[in-house]
Amino acid sequence: MRVDFAYPNPRAGLASAIANGVAPDTGLLGQNHLTEHGVDARIQDSRLRRRTRLPGVAHRVTWLARELSVPFESSGADVIVTPLGTLLPLASRVRRGPKTVVLNINLCTALRRLRGLRRQVLVASLRSADAIVCLAEAQRNLLLKQVRLDSAKVHLVLLGVDDAFYSPALGAAEPNVLAVGRDEGRDYATLARALRSLDVEATVVASERNVRGIEFPSNVRIELDVSPIRLRELYGRATCVVVPTRAREFDRGADCSGQTVLLDAMAMGRATVVTHRSTLDDYIDRDKTAVVVSAESAHELEDGIRRVLEDGDLRNRLEREGRARVEREHTTRLFASRLVPILEEVACAP
Repeated sequence: MRVDFAYPNPRAGLASAIANGVAPDTGLLGQNHLTEHGVDARIQDSRLRRRTRLPGVAHRVTWLARELSVPFESSGADVIVTPLGTLLPLASRVRRGPKTVVLNINLCTALRRLRGLRRQVLVASLRSADAIVCLAEAQRNLLLKQVRLDSAKVHLVLLGVDDAFYSPALGAAEPNVLAVGRDEGRDYATLARALRSLDVEATVVASERNVRGIEFPSNVRIELDVSPIRLRELYGRATCVVVPTRAREFDRGADCSGQTVLLDAMAMGRATVVTHRSTLDDYIDRDKTAVVVSAESAHELEDGIRRVLEDGDLRNRLEREGRARVEREHTTRLFASRLVPILEEVACAP
């Protein structure tokens, strides 16, 4: 069975970085581990993908054209696995191309935001997919409420991260807080308010758009778009990793905003504080693998961070149990193994 992975952005460079030990394999979404299961899994970087982002509507046109091109470029594959659900499954079904398995990254958020023809096209495309993989039970339930789909084709597969690249390290001598994430669902404004009353050094790793217009207190340092090696170093120094997200109803960003950073921090053996999203419930044992506080509450977020910084027993438990949970349930190898029966079912279907 040949399976092509079509990603939102080029991944050949990432594959090379992984081979050189300077990046985690999380972003390949299991592709590199499928050979262990006898699957010929390839990266399909579309020839239409531009190296630089075009402005405005031109970017959207290029993006959609790439989705239309993938079924032609992957004509020899049995299955295409992709987060690109806007047109790709529909295009592949129309041209009788490879079967499609869509990885649900932001479909629910897009369906909530889109109106009119754009929403109708997305719904038609999702109905054309041979399978859809959701990364949380709450996400799967919401998708089935938003779109009339065959529930047997909508699967739950819990995300995995690279537990070899991110592994436990000694923390800093002095307490410090780390927040990480570039997704639009991050809530750094609430974090900034929470940190004003805490006498602790903090670092926020994000993109410029995430922190634009936010007034951070003087104890916070901002680092933009850091390398994986630098990020791993910052995780290793952190006493507490914070994942502040907006409420799930926020209409931008990933459905499961915070998932990857939560698991990365747990893999590093870092004590973690997260704001509640139902799409994170599958990944958390409260006060065992993470401290959970209400979304968009600076007071609760401050209290959660303070608990981790001041309660050594709690911090040690979070560090130990978080790492054990990742090893047991959330590695990229496990993610790949859970994809295999879905791929086999899709490939063998008439």
